[in-house]
Amino acid sequence: MKISMQYLSKIFISVALISSVSFAGLVDAISVIVNNQPITLYEVYKYAHQFKVSTRDSLDLLIRKKLEEAQIKKLGITVSDFEINAYVKNLATKNGVSEFQFYEMLRSKNIDEADYKNDLRKKLEQEKLYKRIIHTKAIKISMKDLQDYYAKNKSQFVTTDSFDVVAYTSAHNASLEAIQKNPMQNLQDVTAKDLTFKSGTMDSKLEGLLNATKTNAFTQVFQTGNTYTMFYVKAKHGVKPVPFDEAKNYIYSVLSSQQDKATINDYFDKLKSVATIKVLRRPNS
Repeated sequence: MKISMQYLSKIFISVALISSVSFAGLVDAISVIVNNQPITLYEVYKYAHQFKVSTRDSLDLLIRKKLEEAQIKKLGITVSDFEINAYVKNLATKNGVSEFQFYEMLRSKNIDEADYKNDLRKKLEQEKLYKRIIHTKAIKISMKDLQDYYAKNKSQFVTTDSFDVVAYTSAHNASLEAIQKNPMQNLQDVTAKDLTFKSGTMDSKLEGLLNATKTNAFTQVFQTGNTYTMFYVKAKHGVKPVPFDEAKNYIYSVLSSQQDKATINDYFDKLKSVATIKVLRRPNS
């Protein structure tokens, strides 16, 4: 029996269409229902890709998001257009540009102004919710707590006159992580350069990072634009300890931030424990 190529082409096209429709139906299918609010598989996969996490962690993030949205609505938390415009104006001023230039920058990055403002509204609503939650618990930090943190983290509280480092840069995060595991590797996409940084003439965040990194050790990899960077600390010169009295205010802010985070997480853990959560389809990992 002779089968024409035209007939075979029709079969292949039909199969492809059926497969694509089936996949679309699967992705748009509801994965979990949280207090009658659905979360689709598409949302789970989108969040996993966006935040570089597993689908399981992505689902946890989305469940938390649904709980937050419900609390924002329940507590009547709102953000006005005036608040959004004031936030944008302040942000533009900090970046040394006008509001018009700020929105031009967004457009140059293919970011829609309405979408940006909508995301900003949600962010500010979340911040208001978190502040309400935090205010329900008083911060309890004793002098002993401050002293204990100082004693256990003395490497954080030093000043250094200068640092001898090797700066590694690459377009690929994985390449720098590979060098962390085996510094003897010679990867073509990685550039290494010897540098010396002097205290007071460098970015304060970078100085803090280098101070916190031990000699003969790598910093973590961080991203700037499309480039990944890390430093290997070869030597530190003029290292001096920061007295406890000068460090205690910073330590208090660190510990209070930790307590705030724990308070918020505990709040939503309790909400999650009493929420009605129905799992219909678990996403593939």
